[in-house]
Amino acid sequence: MDTWFEETVKNHVRGFCEIVRYADDFVCVVCYADDARRIERGLHNRFNRYGLELHAAKSRNLSFGRFEREKASRQNRRANVFDFLGFTHYCDRSRRGKFKLGRKTSRKKYATKCKELTAWLKAIRNQVKMKDWWKILDAKLRGHFQYYGVSENYAGIARFYKFAMRTVRKWLNRRSQQRSMSWEGFKEYLSHYPLAKPKIVHSFYGSHGW
Repeated sequence: MDTWFEETVKNHVRGFCEIVRYADDFVCVVCYADDARRIERGLHNRFNRYGLELHAAKSRNLSFGRFEREKASRQNRRANVFDFLGFTHYCDRSRRGKFKLGRKTSRKKYATKCKELTAWLKAIRNQVKMKDWWKILDAKLRGHFQYYGVSENYAGIARFYKFAMRTVRKWLNRRSQQRSMSWEGFKEYLSHYPLAKPKIVHSFYGSHGW
């Protein structure tokens, strides 16, 4: 697909054209709507040739970029967003009023991560010593922040951290057959056995007046 896009697609469009791909997920970026429609038809034809098809629920042709918010306002609709690799991408503004790409944890991925954490805690709490699963929990949180800790997404990772802390406290109380650990007691426990806290790991904008 990369070769086809580089050697064929890029030679048949009028303006900027690029593909961002990870495994079988990809986003095509073009300047003109008619080019986007032609590429979409070409993708369907090429996939069909190999007995494949585009995922209907994940495939969209939409306007996006620095003029999208104004266009959406004129058309009395919300500005388009799209999900890619666990993030919802949206049109944002810098402090200087210039367009920038905003990213936040997608609702679907957030819900999935919360369900996975709850299921893991439920399964592990009575099977492994607390000191052992506490280390694994810390690693899970660090991994989450390493991936989702990007510019503009602090609220997203902080929300997951708060969910994790509520869930951990609940399972600790169930594990001891008592509902006695207050939030104050839990915070005191965390002061002695800290867990990774949310932080921005990947800063895309730096200190350039954004």
